[in-house]
Amino acid sequence: MKFVDEVTIDVAAGNGGAGCASFRREKFIPFGGPNGGDGGRGGSIYAVADLNLNTLIDYRYARRHEARNGEAGRGSDQFGAAGDDIILRMPAGTILTDVATGQAVAELLVPGERVLLCRGGDGGFGNLHFKTSTNRAPRQKTPGWPGEQKKLKLELRVLADVGLLGMPNAGKSTLIAAISNARPKIADYPFTTLHPNLGVVRVGPEQSFVVADIPGLIEGAAEGAGLGHQFLRHLQRTRLLLHLVDMAPFDESVDPVAQAKAIVKELKKYDPALHAKPRWLVLNKMDMVPADERAARVNDFVKRMRTKAPVFEVSALARQGLQPLLKAVYKHVAASKNAVPAPVDPRFDDLAEGKVSAEKARG
Repeated sequence: MKFVDEVTIDVAAGNGGAGCASFRREKFIPFGGPNGGDGGRGGSIYAVADLNLNTLIDYRYARRHEARNGEAGRGSDQFGAAGDDIILRMPAGTILTDVATGQAVAELLVPGERVLLCRGGDGGFGNLHFKTSTNRAPRQKTPGWPGEQKKLKLELRVLADVGLLGMPNAGKSTLIAAISNARPKIADYPFTTLHPNLGVVRVGPEQSFVVADIPGLIEGAAEGAGLGHQFLRHLQRTRLLLHLVDMAPFDESVDPVAQAKAIVKELKKYDPALHAKPRWLVLNKMDMVPADERAARVNDFVKRMRTKAPVFEVSALARQGLQPLLKAVYKHVAASKNAVPAPVDPRFDDLAEGKVSAEKARG
């Protein structure tokens, strides 16, 4: 299924039915009185978060959604039937924004959450509604009220606890395939991942967290290089970022530290709040580094990065060093769910709560 995370749709609620002006006419009943019923309410449009959906592809080709109008009132005290409501099922994590005003209409975060998008118009009053002791033969009636209409922008931001960040071919897809049941495309060329992938990582009985893998970033993404920043929005709801670094690049002239700093720079350009999130370093492909050089390379990397964030040495392909990483991630995610996180000043990102020194993380 094609992954679509941004679409624009038109929604229109139904109009209310018109009221009826009618009088009771029966044999031997000369003054039957008014009996015109009210019009029915127009159908409303609701959005519901559905956990079984993970893309907005359904709204890529169905851009217009109209609810039915309410029926007009009739004589013999008959009120018009209300129009059927329309329920639009969307993935959890969808943000709905009114294009005309730029204001957010709703944010679907909880599976099963139901939000009213457009209210149907109320039905008009029939002349039955206007009878009084002094006006026993009213001829007034009112038309139905129009339903609301909106043009909405749907933007999907996946719900995940942990986000994977890094250059193309850093091993993000290999890592998520090794720690979860996700099966993303893996190949030996850049940009094999073209859309976000989600995986559930089970650490123990009733202990799990969700990981999101997004396409790789490259230097200049803010100017549109590579796939640009279009998928970074999917990391904005995460509690922790894992920054994967390729410690054994194919081109020996490539500096892992320079690549890691370029990713951090692009992250800060896109969103300072995202840059301020807890970010751990995961040094991948350590099995391809000679054993006698590993300690020196890691120490040199940490020293040149000037970071106090946790550093983990792993090999996603060989599945080495993954258990300490997963246990530490689960502990951090569980703690952040039970506590209200304080806002983190980007200037003190390296001293953010929950981070430890590189030596303690490796030890």
